[in-house]
Amino acid sequence: MKVAFVIPRYGSVGGAEHAVSALAMRLAKESTWEVDLHTTSARSSTTWANEEGSGSTTAGSLRIHRYPVDSGRSAEWGPLEQRIKLGPSSISRDIQEQFFYHQGPVSFTLKEAIKESQADLIFFAPYLFWPTMAAAPEVSDRAVIIPAAHDEPYLRLSMVKELLESSRGLLFGSAAEQKLLYQHHDLAHLPSTVLGWGTETPMAKDSTITESFGLRERPYVMSLGRIEHAKGTHGLIDFWRNFKQRNPCKHQLVLVGDPSTEIPNDSDIQIIRSADDRAKWALLRDADFLINPSAMESFSLVLFEAWAAGIPVLVNGYCNATKGHVEDSLGGLWYRNYPEFEVAVQRLMSDKEFREKCANNGMRFGEAKYSWQRITARFKDFCKHLV
Repeated sequence: MKVAFVIPRYGSVGGAEHAVSALAMRLAKESTWEVDLHTTSARSSTTWANEEGSGSTTAGSLRIHRYPVDSGRSAEWGPLEQRIKLGPSSISRDIQEQFFYHQGPVSFTLKEAIKESQADLIFFAPYLFWPTMAAAPEVSDRAVIIPAAHDEPYLRLSMVKELLESSRGLLFGSAAEQKLLYQHHDLAHLPSTVLGWGTETPMAKDSTITESFGLRERPYVMSLGRIEHAKGTHGLIDFWRNFKQRNPCKHQLVLVGDPSTEIPNDSDIQIIRSADDRAKWALLRDADFLINPSAMESFSLVLFEAWAAGIPVLVNGYCNATKGHVEDSLGGLWYRNYPEFEVAVQRLMSDKEFREKCANNGMRFGEAKYSWQRITARFKDFCKHLV
């Protein structure tokens, strides 16, 4: 069988993009299928500037094709986004097309390559960006959408409805994501599956890395991912500063990622930018626990990375996907407001035995449901059903 994946950027970037890339890599490595990955030369989702060379390369058995970006995130996108947030159900098709175009990344050579692809199935992720919105309708009889969706105004746009309802099938990260999509669109007639995403084998503990970041003397909790308002990071910072004022303690909050706005380091909050995989795993292994403050997740791979590294998690209780993982695994706690945040942080900080129990629960849950062996088997069965 021949399968292709289409994502807006490739590498250790983005949640959905990283997860799909890992699946493509694993599928190419462990099967006889022909696997291609189509993407752009961009790395930044805020500019979509061409940072990588275009052309075809290989990573093991995976064939990677990069195409230049013709138009990235433009100044016209901001006002269009605000207009959609005010009332997505009343937005004309012309405005929607402008929104997706100016959001980017626009790559006409990528679109043409998809139209010419000989793949039996073509998987597009996530739903929100131009490559999916523009290219998937051209191959709708072979297009499988990986929405990577959360509850946001864009999901209610009529063009998104048309994209999803006309596709060959849907692949979800979690049952909560599937339920959300079914609530907003008529999708029950389409073949679908809840796949989930796999975690790579965690790298060994290396305290020399954490020491290099000045984290030797004080315990810390960690948040990993995009540092921006939409992901709840600014709310977490406010909660953390309040917590420290009310509960003096040695713990630091360590934010690992690239901030969209400047956040200064101080004695209670440290920013670590551009951490590679070795640094990520070292920081996870030495943290007391992970906090994911985002209310908008379709799966949240970082929870499973934290459990694999041997630490529990604290999540936003308004995110059904992450709260569902924690409820199912007993791998941590959740909060919906500051008082609940304070109680949860106090419990996780003070009770080492509880932390270890939650971490072990989460690790067993991840291994039982989302091992790569199970994920690739589910994926191949779904593909065979579609074809």
